[in-house]
Parts: sequence; structure tokens; C-alpha cells
Amino acid sequence: MKNFKLAAALSAAALGMGSAQAATITFTIQNKITTSAITNSYQNTCGTIIPSLGPVPANSVSTPHQTDCGNNTALAFRYTSGTKTCSFNLSSLYTPPNPILGTSGYWTPNGTGTSQGSTAATCKATLTSIGTNGNYSWTVSMQ
Repeated sequence: MKNFKLAAALSAAALGMGSAQAATITFTIQNKITTSAITNSYQNTCGTIIPSLGPVPANSVSTPHQTDCGNNTALAFRYTSGTKTCSFNLSSLYTPPNPILGTSGYWTPNGTGTSQGSTAATCKATLTSIGTNGNYSWTVSMQ
């Protein structure tokens, strides 16, 4: 009987968790190279990037891009100029509440920029705003 009550309590707690809302990542790409455009050379994402990634002219910033994959949004992409390459990874991950421990659900943003070309580049991912329900805005830059 105790096992039945425990199972019923856990089931009721799991039903009370509900689902988190979608986590939209918005980002712009800043080309700090003053002599040439940067071009997208790779992308891997859980959803569609709108608008699609395209070249960014020298010394300029792209239009804002967005992707949204629900509770966990993640994307990886690279930009290249000559022998310089920057790899960027952005994510917004949801950890659901744990009714047994009494903890609330929460969102975790993560962003990195890494130089991968044969010539060193300066690659940065900067969190620019924190919204609600896992919505984050980033600026990534390449120099």
C-alpha cells in the first residue's frame, strides 16, 4: 500500500510540473574585420535559423537572427574570412522543477566563440539581454 501511495504522489507531482515555454535565441553577427566580409561555412541547429545565415560585410553587423526549439535550444555555426575561422555555440537549456527536492525550474544560457582557423582570430559570444522563459539575446563577433 505504501508503494502505491508513493507512486500516486510522484505521478501527481510529475503532472504538476507542466512544460516550460519555448526558448528563443536571438543573435547578431558582428564582423570586426575591416578589410573583408565573413561567410558562414557550417551550421548545426535544432531548428531553422530565421533569416538564414549569410555573409556579413567588412566592419558591419548582421540583421538579427532567431531560432527556437522549445525547452532546449542549441546551435553551432562557423564564420570564415581567409584563413581565420570562428566557431560559435549558443544555447538555452531548461531544467524542470523537482517536486521531491522542492526546487523550481530554471533556464541556463551558454555561449562560446572559439578560433579554429590557421590564423588566430578573436571570437566572442556576448550575452546582451535576458528575457523571460529562456529567451536570450547574443552578439557574436569575429576579428
